Amino acid sequence: MNAERPGIRTEPRLCLPPLAPVRRDANRLPPGTCDTHAHVFGPVARFPLDPGRGYTPSPVTIIDYRRVMDAFGIERAVLVQPSVYGFENSVLFEALETMPDRLRGVAVISPKAPETLFAWAHRLGVRGLRINPRNPAGLTMKDFHAVAECIKPFGWHIQLQVDIEDSADLGHVVAAAGVPVIIDHFGFPDLARGPDGRAFAELVELAAAGQCIVKMSAPYRVAPDRYAALKPFVERLVDRAPAALIWALDWPHTECFEAVPDDGAILDLVWDWLPSEELRRQVLVDTPRNLFWADGEPASTKASGSKA
Repeated sequence: MNAERPGIRTEPRLCLPPLAPVRRDANRLPPGTCDTHAHVFGPVARFPLDPGRGYTPSPVTIIDYRRVMDAFGIERAVLVQPSVYGFENSVLFEALETMPDRLRGVAVISPKAPETLFAWAHRLGVRGLRINPRNPAGLTMKDFHAVAECIKPFGWHIQLQVDIEDSADLGHVVAAAGVPVIIDHFGFPDLARGPDGRAFAELVELAAAGQCIVKMSAPYRVAPDRYAALKPFVERLVDRAPAALIWALDWPHTECFEAVPDDGAILDLVWDWLPSEELRRQVLVDTPRNLFWADGEPASTKASGSKA
């Protein structure tokens, strides 16, 4: 969040750009792989950034992300509304229209918005709403129950980016949701507490009981100095809840100001975390397909796509 002195507004820091993708032939992602968390941005002249945002993104578009998909063997992807746009989803909606068979979206829409907006977003490929109290300018946990009620008719999910260490009532919230809930980036567990720590152990049991899905993503946000420190947490999830896991590259790695993660190193973790072909297919292909493509292609690819 912006650090400000009285009377002086500080511009949010500019993120470093992602590294150029380098095509992988060895350890290439299996056919059908879905990256479940990526962001794209648009020209500021057309798509103004929210003045209350916590960072300023490096300009990367859906064209740039398509190069990432081609280089790494990503066949499908879920574009997530970044916090810097608040409730203005135009960049996301426009990007979804470029590859309607390969892309799905997670938006940020007020529960007070008209149902026609939800219906329009659904036709474009949106399949969830994001609640992200870790960043300003969006939905908060106070909106959780209202959001859940709004999205039930569409079969959407709630994507939560929360710190599980600060969410003592997460189990009750998730159990009462009535819609699928995805937890971003392992839930940001405290590595010092180990996989038996209260918060992470509860998350594992929620996932094992089918009450939430855990996104294996952004190791540099959870273990910035040593990815290997995440391994015991991954092993616990894979052992207890393999059917409740999805994976993401988290491109273009927003809020990285000093150094940018190497995509190759993140991709190599897939083979370390998911050592068998069966596991890789389940986490990278089957579970995200069932979650985001259960109803086939969005209607906008089959009809005129005129806005409701």
